[in-house]
Amino acid sequence: MIDLLIRALEAPTRAVGILAAWLVVPLVLVTVWEVFLRYALNAPTIWGFEFATMLTGANWVLGAALALAAGAHVRTDIFSHGFPRRVSAGIDLAGYLCLALPVLAWLTWRLWEHFLNGLASGERTGASAWNPPAWPMRLVLCIGLGLLALQVVVEIIKRTRTLVRGG
Repeated sequence: MIDLLIRALEAPTRAVGILAAWLVVPLVLVTVWEVFLRYALNAPTIWGFEFATMLTGANWVLGAALALAAGAHVRTDIFSHGFPRRVSAGIDLAGYLCLALPVLAWLTWRLWEHFLNGLASGERTGASAWNPPAWPMRLVLCIGLGLLALQVVVEIIKRTRTLVRGG
């Protein structure tokens, strides 16, 4: 039953993580195009650099939850390395409950407000001559951080299961 719940909650993480991985393809294409135009034709675009930055940011934030699910985030396991699985799970659980989940929930909520304000005001990025609307990237940030918070909930369930069942 718990395994089914975990798989169901991780399904969006996997789907969005795969999408995030595929964002590397347009990122490479845009970068190669921009470099070619800039150095071969001396005619850079007004959108290339900012668009590549947006794709990179989307790749990172949308892939963060999948990285957590896969155990691929950098860890400081000096406190849990060498301990029994239950002790390590308890340390992880404390970190997820006391730090990761509250911070991610707060960030997602505040970014959602930031997204809505940008959408309502028509705010632009102001980072280049292209100057696109700011709200799409803010929405991507909200989705990515929301998925990361959801994955933290899944990790809490996993660690609790380890504490209850043992190894």
